[in-house]
Amino acid sequence: MAKSINHTTYNQSRKWHRNGIKKHQSQRYKSLTGVDPKILRNMHFVKKHNKKSLKKKQANNAKAMSTPAEDNKALVRPKKAKPVIPDGISCKLDQLTCITHPKLGNCAHNHVARILRLSQQRPKQRPKLSLKAPYLAQPPPKDAQALRKLPLTAFAYQCKSRRAVVTTGLLSAWD
Repeated sequence: MAKSINHTTYNQSRKWHRNGIKKHQSQRYKSLTGVDPKILRNMHFVKKHNKKSLKKKQANNAKAMSTPAEDNKALVRPKKAKPVIPDGISCKLDQLTCITHPKLGNCAHNHVARILRLSQQRPKQRPKLSLKAPYLAQPPPKDAQALRKLPLTAFAYQCKSRRAVVTTGLLSAWD
């Protein structure tokens, strides 16, 4: 004979969802059955004393809130002033402030060098370089021997299209 299947989950999900699938409730407190009575007694005392200390804290907080704000200011610590590094012309005092600074103390040398670099006075305008050779203004020599004596250098001149053109040789002879 064939075995009958008594325990099957076939077509059971309709039954399960009829009233909704419920999660089992986790136990809120561990059961204290079978626990040593001395430990139980100790737990009761601990709970009671915890409640007392909580009440004391609440009373102290209420007192602190009832006092005026001026008294609370006395309890607050004054904030430390942040060290300020003076800008501008540097001197020994500025270098000392850099060295004693909490964050710049390690790299104070670099910072002092940067301040010294920035404080140096520089010329406001640099002289402009002229691209034209000085002997282009002179009239070209008429002799062939004089042409040979002129130095062979690179000249920059402007064409009519105003582009800078660099050539080697004697331009003044061909103009």
